[in-house]
Amino acid sequence: MIEEGQEEETRHRFLEERQAVLAVLSAQPLEISEECFQPLIQSPLPLKDKYCEIDACDVIQTNAIGEPPVFLRKISTAFNILEKYGRNLLNPQKPKFWRAVKFNNPVFRSTVDAITGGRQVLRLYGYTEEQEDGMSFPQEVEAPDVLRVASVTVDVLLLRLELNLLISNLHPHPENFSKLLQKASLPEAPLASDSVLKHEGISGAPLGSAGPQSSLTQGPCMLCGGEDVSVHCPVCNQILCSECDRRLHQHPSRSQHHRVHLLSSPLSTSSCSLAGDPSMTPSPWTPPQYSAGPTPFSEKWRSLISESPLIPGGNAPKISPTWDASITRTGGRPPWHCACCRTLNEARTVLCVRCDKPRGYKGMPEQDKGLSGSRGRWSCQACTFENEAVAILCAMCDRPRLARKPSLSPGEEQPESVIHVGTPRQEAGGWECEHCTFWNTTAGRVCKMCDRSRIDANNTTVPGVNSTKEKDPDSQCFKALLLAPLPAPCEEVERLRQEKLQEDGQRLVNMIRAGESFGLQPEEVFCAVQYSGTEVPVYWLQSELPFVLETVVELAARTKGARDEAAVGAVTQEEAKRAWLACDGNIEEAAKYCARERTRKVQEIRALGFIEQEQILQALYMNAGDVNKAVTDLQRQLLTPFHIRVWQEQEPQFNFSTPDKQALVRRVLAVYSLPSWGRAELVVSLMQEQNRSYELQDIVEAVRQSHDKEFIRRMLAQECAVCSLELPRNRMQSLTSCECTICPECFKMHFTIAVKEKHIKDMVCPSCNEPEISDEAELLNYFSTLDILLRDCLDHDAYNLFHKKLTERVLMKDPKFLWCTHCSFGFIYEREQLEVKCPQCRKSFCINCKRPWEEQHQGISCDAFQSWKRANDPQYQVQGLAMYLQENGIACPNCKFSYSLARGGCMHFKCSQCRHEFCSGCYNTFHAKNKCCLQTCPVRKSLHAHHPRDCLFYLRDWDVEHLQRLLQTKDLEFNTNPPAGTQPAPGGGCRVMEQKETLSGLKDEPCGKETPVGYAGLCQSHYKEYLVRLINSHSLDPVLLYDLSEAEIVCKRYLLAVPQRAAGEDDRTYRNRLLKKLTEEVPLGENIPRKRI
Repeated sequence: MIEEGQEEETRHRFLEERQAVLAVLSAQPLEISEECFQPLIQSPLPLKDKYCEIDACDVIQTNAIGEPPVFLRKISTAFNILEKYGRNLLNPQKPKFWRAVKFNNPVFRSTVDAITGGRQVLRLYGYTEEQEDGMSFPQEVEAPDVLRVASVTVDVLLLRLELNLLISNLHPHPENFSKLLQKASLPEAPLASDSVLKHEGISGAPLGSAGPQSSLTQGPCMLCGGEDVSVHCPVCNQILCSECDRRLHQHPSRSQHHRVHLLSSPLSTSSCSLAGDPSMTPSPWTPPQYSAGPTPFSEKWRSLISESPLIPGGNAPKISPTWDASITRTGGRPPWHCACCRTLNEARTVLCVRCDKPRGYKGMPEQDKGLSGSRGRWSCQACTFENEAVAILCAMCDRPRLARKPSLSPGEEQPESVIHVGTPRQEAGGWECEHCTFWNTTAGRVCKMCDRSRIDANNTTVPGVNSTKEKDPDSQCFKALLLAPLPAPCEEVERLRQEKLQEDGQRLVNMIRAGESFGLQPEEVFCAVQYSGTEVPVYWLQSELPFVLETVVELAARTKGARDEAAVGAVTQEEAKRAWLACDGNIEEAAKYCARERTRKVQEIRALGFIEQEQILQALYMNAGDVNKAVTDLQRQLLTPFHIRVWQEQEPQFNFSTPDKQALVRRVLAVYSLPSWGRAELVVSLMQEQNRSYELQDIVEAVRQSHDKEFIRRMLAQECAVCSLELPRNRMQSLTSCECTICPECFKMHFTIAVKEKHIKDMVCPSCNEPEISDEAELLNYFSTLDILLRDCLDHDAYNLFHKKLTERVLMKDPKFLWCTHCSFGFIYEREQLEVKCPQCRKSFCINCKRPWEEQHQGISCDAFQSWKRANDPQYQVQGLAMYLQENGIACPNCKFSYSLARGGCMHFKCSQCRHEFCSGCYNTFHAKNKCCLQTCPVRKSLHAHHPRDCLFYLRDWDVEHLQRLLQTKDLEFNTNPPAGTQPAPGGGCRVMEQKETLSGLKDEPCGKETPVGYAGLCQSHYKEYLVRLINSHSLDPVLLYDLSEAEIVCKRYLLAVPQRAAGEDDRTYRNRLLKKLTEEVPLGENIPRKRI
């Protein structure tokens, strides 16, 4: 015993250790080791002082049923699963469905829900909201209470460790559990209410009552109705025959029940032992063992194909599923309603007494068809219990949702052959089925041939069945003679057997094909069928296999070798799956297989020289048991100090003045990985030169490209084409369109200014103005390459502006793109109306003539509107012909941007939007030097445009009378006097607006030149322009007035070969021949806009 002072000190030290463990668990919930709990386990404090959150004494006492090792191991298994729930709640990366716990989880049902107090621990975690199929956190709780969960998890983990040590007899203080275990091992006095079996047909007399025999031996088996009962289970409160007892207690949740052998059984004890004699020791039930060695996969599928039950004397064994549908959780089965006719039948009846449908009949009555929802409750095919739609296992018999009705167990024999005619059946023993007349040789209430219930000997019949029987033995023999089936010939038996084998084989093939369509191997499908008995293994593998693998992992950690040597560690689910497949779905054998494989792998890695056990186990866990990858990780850990030392140490600077040149060359060769010894010597010699202006890295880059020393010097002294600064070639910038080298500062400055202040086409080389590309595909290629260079060169704002201008350039190529004539805003207009409203300034203009929109333009053409404008606009009357010239603006032929042209100056026009250069008279392109597309162009080496012969560029050289005579040839009218109402300009002179250069910049002012008489109030140049406009608008060809000399000049300008003058040909004939050839080969150009905007 501990003294009071020592007890307080021990309790204080225990609380400090517990607080330290609590902090470690909160910080690292998945990595805390069991060694951290050793100080808590070594503490001699009683259980009530050790556990702060859970009542360990109550947990052990309430679950103390049977032998101590059995129920202690059961509690340890449940608390192992509860520990996982706690770790998951503490993990920052929580599982997806951490807020809820489902009761239909098979692992939860067989572990946590199999003990008393398991759900109370979940409530301590925070699962306080009860649901129909589980428990969950309340909706208002966003995250679990970390401190609370950590404290509960410490108690759960500590109790599990203490119980494991107690089971293995390694606990340092087993006296703390001795009183609890003694109370659990003492037999309890039987109560009068507990000694009576509550079941119809069984006497309610107490066990100790006087009588011929105890009431436990009276009545049939509660499952099959057989009379050879031999076992009584106090936990289930049922009396069973040996076969039903084996089936019922094969389930994991009932495998630890202790049964009492009855008096009628050969293994029964005396009546006093049934009443509670302490000397009575029930023999523990041993679950069936699997074969030690794995079965070849080719033979595994054969075990699933059973012989047909219709064949008498078949030798092939039957495979019974793991879960039997005849096993229930309750003591007595309730009466059941037939799914077809709704008749109420007795609990022991297998077939309906009215319609002969089996108890698990899948069909529905005709009036109910169509009323069942596809997502409603489902009825178990074995016990007909209706379950919730979300449930996977039946809540009554624990069979899967998709399982069929269970077949006969391997221990059951085939139905007996038909008794020969004339043999007295009374001598053979047994009873005759009143429904199919089959003679059953064994005692029981269910016929082995038709599965229908037997009518009692005291003339009590099943409701709904005609119980009229002939009492005369002779009549019974005669009836059996008539109804007895004839033995089938051998050929018929073989045919039935073959058909059964083919049917089962096809079913297995379909399962394999369905699994392969989901990427599953045949081994996985086989193990799923072998383990669960499901007929839809694909869905079982997707939903239930992870829980089975968790069970394998837990069992592998609790194997004897893993506990004794600590050589297994944590097993991954990948390893558990491989073991589960290797052991044909047997989870116990798979756990042992995992432990053996992990031990073998640890020994294999140890043989390579690795000693640390924890590092080996951690490497195997991180690599899913792969030895090669684990060894690689362990080797990487050994090389970690070397890598840190190599990368952290700074390389010493090169000292090129050292006398040891060979060592210097070797170091340069090794550090910079030069291709040869000579290149390294070249680097050293260049670095040792005097008055050098380049660095070591520049020399190395130049030496990599060439071994010529003079070439390297030129590479190290490249001159900037803009500022003439000398820098190494690797520091210079250059474009792909030219060979100019530009220093980084000039490169950045040039393109920053070009982006912000110039057009996108001005982003060319600052030295040679290349490229000048006319092909659109080549231009896009240039801009894509330039984008890579500017990405690391320009500022963020300038680079974004560059992309914006590229986008605008692409939009301008759209045929529906328009420029606003009011605010110069560009947009895409997809409607068909003439009136266009700018989304920027909200003003309107005509889509064709680009003039400001007026109501009079609605419904009439642009020419009609212009005529109306001239006749009715007072401003037009005042300005006269000057207004006519002013209203005829100009539009860029490339981007269609409109301008109000101010007269005067050169006809060479350059668009401010797209930088296109063209003639303002004929709209033809101006070509720069050596950029003309015609190779035979005589003026190729100068700035020029190919004007048509009726362009203002040529006709402005004619005098006014010559132009008027050309108009008169077609009887066209023209003004010689100012229009009526025209007011003279202030100060006199021409009223046409011109763009003039002043001291303050360009300014639009009236022309102001002298207006001769007969020039309609205009100066000579503007009157010529007026006449040429009329000539162009009516498509008049000036060749009509060409003389011989003009005809020869024009032919040399447009024709490749000028016709030679024939001998004796006069001037008129030669002129007409030249003009004819000119008009035929070079008609008037189509580019010139005959109808101005």
